[in-house]
Amino acid sequence: MLLVCNFISRLLGFAYRIVLVRLLGAEGIGITEMVSPIYSFALVAAGLGIPLAMSHLLASELGQHHYHNLPRIQRCGMTLLLVLGATISLLCFIFAPQLISRFCSEPRGLAYLRIICPAIFLVTVCSGLRAYFQGTKQIYVIGLAQNLEQLVRVGAGAGLVILALPHGLQAAVAAVAAATVLGELCGLLFILRQYRRQRTTPDRPPDISRRRLLGHFFGFGMPVTLQRLLSSGILMLQAIIIPQTLQQIGFTAAEATSAYGSFSGVALSLIHLPGIFTATLVMALLPSIAESGNDTMQLSRRINQSLHITAVIALPFMLLFHQYAEPLCRWLFKAPEAAPSLQILASAAFFIYMQTALDGILQGMGRVKSLLVVLGLSGLVYIGALRLCIPMFGVSGAAAAYLLFAVIGCLLAMLALRRGLSLHPEWHNILLKPLLAAAVCLGIQKAADTVMSAAGHSEIAIFCLATAISGLAYMAALHLMHGLPTVFLRYLSPLRKLRK
Repeated sequence: MLLVCNFISRLLGFAYRIVLVRLLGAEGIGITEMVSPIYSFALVAAGLGIPLAMSHLLASELGQHHYHNLPRIQRCGMTLLLVLGATISLLCFIFAPQLISRFCSEPRGLAYLRIICPAIFLVTVCSGLRAYFQGTKQIYVIGLAQNLEQLVRVGAGAGLVILALPHGLQAAVAAVAAATVLGELCGLLFILRQYRRQRTTPDRPPDISRRRLLGHFFGFGMPVTLQRLLSSGILMLQAIIIPQTLQQIGFTAAEATSAYGSFSGVALSLIHLPGIFTATLVMALLPSIAESGNDTMQLSRRINQSLHITAVIALPFMLLFHQYAEPLCRWLFKAPEAAPSLQILASAAFFIYMQTALDGILQGMGRVKSLLVVLGLSGLVYIGALRLCIPMFGVSGAAAAYLLFAVIGCLLAMLALRRGLSLHPEWHNILLKPLLAAAVCLGIQKAADTVMSAAGHSEIAIFCLATAISGLAYMAALHLMHGLPTVFLRYLSPLRKLRK
């Protein structure tokens, strides 16, 4: 259920991105991408890691059958989030001009930032309700809320942008922000209704004090907040450094904004699209890992299963983006100039998806300080690499720096996971079998490409058929090597019974 909901939500979001790039162009998307890190930074400051701490504590109390403590945990967390969300939203609106002048090289982003400020409050409140459903493993509610929010945002966004375009690019960009606020409002109302329907009266008073709750929220949440603030800070520096450095090597301001839009709004959007699967995995991992407690055998088994699933998903997408970078950018976004960046980023795909899974595991184990260290070290390398690579290779240099960022982050996260844990990664399942199957997939894809090109098929037909054939070959090769994750086999078993 969660996978289906996430798939629909990501598909809608991706389709919306395609529509926006086609309507606004790379320059318009560049403006939104430059302002987005400021918005993300404000969201992190408003949440302070409290939703994640709530989810972790709810899962832990649920695992110990302390049902009577759940309402107090939720009430205490929601009160904090209401106050923080309202405060940060108001401050962001008041100081929007100063934030734009200091952290964004594009003054046309001011209207976008001011209009999107109410969404900070809405998202913060909604995150507290999502924490309840995540901690109690009712994740389908989160998925349905995301679908509703995306449907409203996509429909309203496309309509408002079309109406605003005759009034100029700045008005059209502001319309995107208005659609975001409307979507978040609908998502909040839906999840609030679901929460109110599920509230129950505990059978006895809670035995967890408010002081202990506050200590847990800020003790667990502060490293998470620092990690997310650091992540948002890295994105803000990225949005400043890339356009400024491009201008220093001869780009005009408009060309630099368009180039950044192609890199961040097109290439990075495509490379993160398969995150639907890893995001679903991470959402399910947090309560499962937290419930494992001191059961090292169960913990080790879940970690290996998670890394195995991630590797099996990551490798075919890595090949897809590398082989079809130019057609995908051209067909979907009419932005073939983003293809060189996408090809470089394709090499980072495996590490990007694997690090997402590792982050979820470390969060579930409560090792948020390790995540902060990993992000800090890899972020320093990334910022330094941006400064070094862009003057030499232009926008492709930014993609090369991101590749380095992903590789180092993934390796450091793996080292942090193994520290103090007697984990024995099943490398034959995580790497060896998926790599062998990917080699078979690549060979068949190239052969199919050659045969169908010689037969005179259209480019789109070649892409669809070659991708389908090579994908089936990948799954078949994995199955023959007994390398399919058990969860895949569980879904295939009904098909076998049906065939019999």
